[in-house]
Amino acid sequence: MMINTKIAYFRLLDIYTYIYCKVIKKIDGIIPYRKSKVILASTSRIKIGGSLKLNCNCIKNNGRTTILRMDDNSKLNIGTDFEVFYGGDIICFKNSMLKIGSGFCNSNVKIRCTSRIEIGNDVAISHDVTIMDSDAHSVIQNGYKNTIPIIIGDHVWIGSRAIILKGVKIGNGAIIAAGAVVTKDVPPHSMVAGVPSKVIKNNLEWSL
Repeated sequence: MMINTKIAYFRLLDIYTYIYCKVIKKIDGIIPYRKSKVILASTSRIKIGGSLKLNCNCIKNNGRTTILRMDDNSKLNIGTDFEVFYGGDIICFKNSMLKIGSGFCNSNVKIRCTSRIEIGNDVAISHDVTIMDSDAHSVIQNGYKNTIPIIIGDHVWIGSRAIILKGVKIGNGAIIAAGAVVTKDVPPHSMVAGVPSKVIKNNLEWSL
């Protein structure tokens, strides 16, 4: 379904009163739990196949906030169902595309989409993970690009405090170890660890 973000913005103004973490109402596939903040430019677009839950899994009134900000002409596509736990901070900058299949982000995730980030189905993202497809600032160097899309495959497990940087492609079934800084492609069904990350195991399978 497509959301008219101008209408959605004004409707969201009505739902900032919550009791603990219970949902008051569902808006066109977005389910905002207590202290969710949604900032939508009138030209942004959201397409959700199932639901997008924001600030979920909070325990009582823990005071945490999840923010979804979408700037002019940005797009967010959710394939089926995706959950963003408390403390999430997602920004889709002007003209960007963030595409997510299904899965969840644990607490304190930071996603900065400047151009394009694709996240597959059945993805498990642990707490304090950062995913950003741009360096934001530029290095004065021939051939340098400060923004390159990120593609994360299906059934990928990203460990706590990992950092996924621009231009990375992560294969299906891969595992990113806690604290890894990923600057190069990750083969399918492998585990990478370290700063910068390197392949330490191959031919792995994992499950929740």
